[in-house]
Amino acid sequence: MSERIKNIRHKLIESADFVNTVLDQVGEQTDVQVYSDGLGWTVRQLVVHLSEAYRGMNNQAINISEGRDLIPPDFDIERYNKRQTEKNADKTFEQARGELQTAREQLLTWLDSLDDEKLDHKGRHASLRVMSVEEILLLQALHEKGHAADIAHALNLHLQ
Repeated sequence: MSERIKNIRHKLIESADFVNTVLDQVGEQTDVQVYSDGLGWTVRQLVVHLSEAYRGMNNQAINISEGRDLIPPDFDIERYNKRQTEKNADKTFEQARGELQTAREQLLTWLDSLDDEKLDHKGRHASLRVMSVEEILLLQALHEKGHAADIAHALNLHLQ
């Protein structure tokens, strides 16, 4: 395994550990609102979003590594997030958390089979930015870590 892949793997595991530390402390507070703007997600909705986004970014990275671009130039991430929120309205916190863990495991398994050359392949991310596979994977770690920090803040959790 190359140093680049080890670094990406480390960042993904580090962010997953942080997210799990936060989510382990949620308890019965899954209906607490985290954001007051946009979709106004609750903790549960935000964990559902993380699960869906993780799976989506996995798909993007895997396809871009193989030379396929999934995201059309007119993709609307706000509309997509709204639709995913509606579509997954009945998904529980526990279901979403389990799906997030499965998506993480699948990504790490795939990453272990990757070579450095494919990390440099570029394609359109859901943000519409053209990014390398490596950049998408590192963004994935930042994305989930940022949302977990927002959950911790909304719940007034004290993390070490």
